[in-house]
Amino acid sequence: MNNKIYISVLLFIVSTTFISAQNYLNRDVISEYLTIRTDSLILVNNFIDREFDKSEINPLQIGNTISMKKYFPQTGQWTMIDWDNYLWRLTIKIDDADALNIYLSDLKLKDEDYLYIYGEAGRALSITSECKVSSLGTSVFKGSIINIIYKSKNQQLHFNISELGIIGSNGNRDFGDAAYCQIPINCPEGDDYQDIKNGIARILVKQGSSLFWCTGSLVNNTANDRKPYLLTANHCGKTSTEEDYSHWVFDFNFESPDCDIPLFEPDKNTVYGSKLLSNAPDEVGLYSDFKLLLLDDQVSSVTEKYFLGWDRSNNSSDKGVTLHHPQGDIKMISSYSQALISTEYYNKNENTEGKYWMVNWSETDSGHGATEGGSSGSPLLNEEGLLIGTLTGGDASCQFPDDPDWYGKFSYHWESNGSDSTKNLKYWLDPLDSNIEALNGVSNNPSELIAAFKTETPNITMGSGIEFINLSQGDIIEYNWYFEGGEPSSSNQKDPGIIRYYNSGEFDVRLIVKSATSTDETTLYNYINVASSVFPSVTQRYITIRTGSSPSEDIQISIISSNGKIIREYANPEIINESYIKLDLGSYRAGVYIIKLSIAGNTNSHKVILL
Repeated sequence: MNNKIYISVLLFIVSTTFISAQNYLNRDVISEYLTIRTDSLILVNNFIDREFDKSEINPLQIGNTISMKKYFPQTGQWTMIDWDNYLWRLTIKIDDADALNIYLSDLKLKDEDYLYIYGEAGRALSITSECKVSSLGTSVFKGSIINIIYKSKNQQLHFNISELGIIGSNGNRDFGDAAYCQIPINCPEGDDYQDIKNGIARILVKQGSSLFWCTGSLVNNTANDRKPYLLTANHCGKTSTEEDYSHWVFDFNFESPDCDIPLFEPDKNTVYGSKLLSNAPDEVGLYSDFKLLLLDDQVSSVTEKYFLGWDRSNNSSDKGVTLHHPQGDIKMISSYSQALISTEYYNKNENTEGKYWMVNWSETDSGHGATEGGSSGSPLLNEEGLLIGTLTGGDASCQFPDDPDWYGKFSYHWESNGSDSTKNLKYWLDPLDSNIEALNGVSNNPSELIAAFKTETPNITMGSGIEFINLSQGDIIEYNWYFEGGEPSSSNQKDPGIIRYYNSGEFDVRLIVKSATSTDETTLYNYINVASSVFPSVTQRYITIRTGSSPSEDIQISIISSNGKIIREYANPEIINESYIKLDLGSYRAGVYIIKLSIAGNTNSHKVILL
């Protein structure tokens, strides 16, 4: 229902977040309007508040959205402030709401237009014409009132308020609501994770008209290019649409400055919007419950950020931590000090082929951390600080701290949920096709030392050359390359030139880079795949097989007809000039033949057409 009431709104700016711009509304021009009584819209909402058991695989629901179509824009109020500037104002009040947020669409602000949104606590969001997204959802504004002020040179609104988010009033939903046992990230337990913590985000999930809290983490990829990939759990917004993902909100660096619970809500860096790239199918008993997103910007608003490293080896870990936002509260840390157990979801029986890690949290000097609603999707880290799982659910809580939780395995996320790029992590996180099992994290410091490289293709035939592309970063003063099986076998040049391989097999490549103060290295194991070669592929009689320097006793050759019959086999064939074998096919009938070669245990097949 619509009720007209009069209220006074006094703006006290605690902090301001800007979208794609450093401009803000001229407070000298509008300050007098911020204390004028305005029309207030009171809406009766149908917020459904219910608790979920963790085993039901649902994230923490915090509220619902309602459509603003019948209230926008007719409920707002225009005021002329000078001969060519106008202000449009709307105040929305929801009795008993704990917090509010709004969802904007059709954003097409003109030059010198400003859209200014703020709540009772004084925190504000300013949007200018430099904002290039057409829609976004805002972070939450504490309290039951939200104010929108729009400055324009004409009395036209170049945006739309499509939905209003209403966060419930029963508590356990936001800042200050985590349970008593949770440990802030800047307690001593977090000393070794001061870089990693900058990659953890609280996620305001939108799924249709429902709102949830979850946790996610920025993840590194083998190109070390700081692409804003964010990993969370698939059950966070499991039926969200493309439009819903564009309205997701990510709060970074939302934490206490020390080991105490702060009295007032701390600042945070907010990123708006995302796109779904890949996720596991929605059966946690059959799949591993992951979701990979690409954030809509390069996390430019996050001054300190970190892209987590990972380990896909499926090796257990004896100790480690999780970093998470229980109940949507500030960032917390929970620790484990007993080996993870490989299981199926919500099953305590060990299964080495299981899709989940079962973890039991441990008591530490600052308390006995656990997880809660809102922790879903948080990263499980091994003792090297590498990501090995994402939280699906479990029974751990402050009341039952010794009960276990289950994290979907990163190793299973990698490519076991499906070979399609929309169902695995490999396609996105290993763009170099390096097949490495572990990757270190990377910060946003451009001078940080990183050894990295790639090739256009790691698959070649014997005698071919390959060129390596140096992707290393930092203030590098020395390069050291090592090419197993290659000629030359090493180089100290930034770009080593063409490396040739004369033997079949799989070979490692290693790069060590040094600055004046530090060293970094990367080894890609079995990265170069060198196959034998047979030529010509069309012949009237002879074919030549390149064998490299392999001795004849390591070589086996089979000639196979088109119907699969083995016509002849050679063992210890005669090698010409120590690198070639010449075969005479003149006695065979014209047709298609398969030449199967096994050289030092590496088998390749080649098709030859005999005329």
